[in-house]
Amino acid sequence: MKGIVYNIQRMSTKDGPGLRTTVFLKGCPLHCPWCSNPESQSFKPQLMVFTNLCVACGACAAVCPNDAVEQDENGKYNRDLAKCTNCGECARVCPSKAREMSGEYMTVEEVMKVVDSDSLFYSNSDGGVTFGGGEPTAAGDFLLELMDASIRRGYHICLDTCGVCSHEMFARVLPRVDMFLFDCKHMDPEEHKRLTGRDNRIILENLATALDSKKDVHIRIPLMPGINDTEKNIAAMAEFLHAHGKHEVDVLPCHTFGLSKYGALKLPAPTMVPYKPEELAVALERFAKHNLKVEIIK
Repeated sequence: MKGIVYNIQRMSTKDGPGLRTTVFLKGCPLHCPWCSNPESQSFKPQLMVFTNLCVACGACAAVCPNDAVEQDENGKYNRDLAKCTNCGECARVCPSKAREMSGEYMTVEEVMKVVDSDSLFYSNSDGGVTFGGGEPTAAGDFLLELMDASIRRGYHICLDTCGVCSHEMFARVLPRVDMFLFDCKHMDPEEHKRLTGRDNRIILENLATALDSKKDVHIRIPLMPGINDTEKNIAAMAEFLHAHGKHEVDVLPCHTFGLSKYGALKLPAPTMVPYKPEELAVALERFAKHNLKVEIIK
């Protein structure tokens, strides 16, 4: 069995306890306008072109089988999306790494070989392996087999999820997970659908299942100015979480770290503007008002 992986980050310290290896599985059923990893959304390999790194050597144009390489007014080489098939030939010869393929089909054994290489650090730091995305549950059996391989090795397993999967899939995932990093984006179903392309009914049902299971669940809120930081939305989040015995949340304030990736994929860039310190302080006061303890994740 193979699945598509777009990154494996070693020595991570923000994706669960201790030192961890985070396996990012490609593909997501949501399309959040603030996504800092737009390359994670597609379920297929994608070519990314960072023209700021281009040295205009022309190696890409020489090997492209589809005549999809084009030069801009500054002499930099980009691509014609209508002709490009994301074959990756140009990325293999680019000397400056201006062209990069996002997404590689890997077997469970190939992924676990990378994970196993840091196993000593897991045991010494109470760390383990984290599966993220995209949305990792969208990988189906590939994710389950990765988890089973990790369980056989005794690794602590963390799942970074937005909760969009069938109840049947979530029921299969639940007993395999030691800790959830569970996104909570917006409480209003229509607004959630407008923002991400899907309503939040099944997300909240799966979140309730995770919370009621007494698993270790960390709620992660990507906080966006004027979008989900309103009094009404935070009050609704608090009401839902308190009803399931949860009184702490992790907040990830709006940032622009992934902006260059939109250009590399020839996608329109998001218009989100990060908080000023005083603006973030006002938003955080709303959580305190509704008895939610906040930890800032940067």
